[in-house]
Amino acid sequence: MSSIEDAIDQLETSASKLKQLSVEESRAIRDAVKEATREATSRVKAEFKEKKSLARKEASEAEKAIKDAQNRIQKALGSDKGTSTGGKRARRGERDAQFLAYVKENPGSKLADIARGIGVQSSAANGLAKKAVAAGTVKKSAEKTYTAV
Repeated sequence: MSSIEDAIDQLETSASKLKQLSVEESRAIRDAVKEATREATSRVKAEFKEKKSLARKEASEAEKAIKDAQNRIQKALGSDKGTSTGGKRARRGERDAQFLAYVKENPGSKLADIARGIGVQSSAANGLAKKAVAAGTVKKSAEKTYTAV
């Protein structure tokens, strides 16, 4: 073989080795990225798990504080039932009268406000509103507010 042929063979061998090294380098980089991603993901998950736990604990403490405050307010107002919703049942017609009285005192009130004002669920207030409108004692506007007639 001539020196040119030897040089070409050497060049081809070198090119083949470079190509193989490039492939190996790409694989090594891909594997390193996967490992780094796994580690980072694991670290971030652990960090956020801790933060979520702390936030849940704070929310629970805040909820307890709110309940305590509600109980203190109810006690100060002289209510025996506290924050429970299972009070005594209203006498026949009592809620209708409460609904009408609230609307007279607060014309243009929305149904949710009336329900809160008289201490009933929105669904119960809806029934009271329908009866009052049908009886002609209350008028419902297009904006869904109520006014006494």
